[in-house]
Amino acid sequence: MDLIKEIVITLSEVDKKEFEQFLTRKRPGKNRKDVEIFNHLYSFYNGSKKQKNNLSGNQNYHAIRKRITKALTNFLILKKSISEQKINKREGVVLMILYFIERKKYEVAWDLLDKEERNADKINNIDLNLKIQRLKLTVLPYYNQEQFPIIKKKMFGLQVKQAKIDEFQLYFIQIRNELKLKISSGNVDSPTETIKQAIQQYQNIKNDYNNPSIHLKVIEIIRSEYIINRKFKVFERVVQKYYNDIPDMVFNDLSHVNTIAQIEYIMAYTFLNTRKFKMSLIHLKKLSTLINQSEIVKVNYQAKHIAIESFIQVFDNRIQDAIDSIDKFLNKNKNTISVQEKLNLSLNLAAFLITQGSYSKAVKILNFMSEPDSYYQKEMGREWLVRKEMIMAIAQISLENIDNGLKIMNSIEGKHKEMLGIDQYSMVVPFIRAIKKYIDNPHEVNQDVLKQFEIQINLQKDKVFNDPRLIIFYAWLKSKYVKKDTYSVLKEEFKKMA
Repeated sequence: MDLIKEIVITLSEVDKKEFEQFLTRKRPGKNRKDVEIFNHLYSFYNGSKKQKNNLSGNQNYHAIRKRITKALTNFLILKKSISEQKINKREGVVLMILYFIERKKYEVAWDLLDKEERNADKINNIDLNLKIQRLKLTVLPYYNQEQFPIIKKKMFGLQVKQAKIDEFQLYFIQIRNELKLKISSGNVDSPTETIKQAIQQYQNIKNDYNNPSIHLKVIEIIRSEYIINRKFKVFERVVQKYYNDIPDMVFNDLSHVNTIAQIEYIMAYTFLNTRKFKMSLIHLKKLSTLINQSEIVKVNYQAKHIAIESFIQVFDNRIQDAIDSIDKFLNKNKNTISVQEKLNLSLNLAAFLITQGSYSKAVKILNFMSEPDSYYQKEMGREWLVRKEMIMAIAQISLENIDNGLKIMNSIEGKHKEMLGIDQYSMVVPFIRAIKKYIDNPHEVNQDVLKQFEIQINLQKDKVFNDPRLIIFYAWLKSKYVKKDTYSVLKEEFKKMA
């Protein structure tokens, strides 16, 4: 392994300059050759084209490489320790306590340890608390020997807690690995037995099977493995089987009400994505009960509940109810919900308005989203940003602001070119082409032209429209080709797929 290469390719320009200063900190003049070689290696390893390292034959080269390797290692250790201390000042205090212990200032060290122990208890930092207890054991032969029973009891308790944390991590990695094998073999059974057998292997957590946090973590593991493979319907079947196996006592444990709410939200969202709205509503009702029972659940999940429920209302011939519920919720809670929730609900509202034909209202909402693209990409992700721009393009074209609509679509194709080349987003460019075809010949396009276009791009509706948001875009496009209103087309298309 070339350690210099592995480190160099991770360095930013700022890191590089800092390292050059670090390299010459003692003898600037004598280290110039080291800096020269380092710069050569930095360019060599970060170059896009393959090239030969012409320094390898130099008789001093390997000696300089050894010095650079040692300096890079020390630089990373120092940089890491400084950043760690900035993040967690408590660790820095522990180092200071060691200073006093080494100098036999036991009373000062003990007072500081007591103070840090209270902090560690307060933030429930088990690892730090164990370090503090070990330092107390170091001091104990010389000071406060009568504290031994207390420290012994606390240390054993902390060790059990730490063992639980470690065993949970081992357990979840084991579950993930075993589930990967099941998924690759096409197994759609409930993973309950696999999970029960695995947990029995870990002494400190084997009695924690009914902890809701375990079931939430397992559901998230299953979800991530199936979603990576784009197997939404298979995930729905597997997760429902697993959900049915979870003991009732888990859902009755209101000390974990937020965790239970997360499970119900995942289930509701899963059935929304597979268009099984009756099942989604069952879990939404359970989530609604938890929202009414707990203020913390209300804060965390009320906006998510509205988002799912409103989508179902749109497909249930109640689009005005969907619009009204989001509008009312945003007016009442816009200052208490997160930025992400506010933006997501606002964009959903704009999408529903264009589906209803209220294009000016949609543009009014979108005009308030006036931050730079970088802001929305950071807060919401690139996919959300493309969706926002596409909704604006549709609204502008519908209002016959054709130039604005074309400008936005051309911008989408230019700014997100590499993303749109990925299979997951491969329908965006053909969708834009179909819109442009309508703009060029609005009176000549018809259902037959659209059908030919769908055949050309091999549009598999059942697969592409797993996400209900995408069928809204298609319904708008088809409405222009068949000369119908968008909402009627949406309901017709959904009925065909149900």
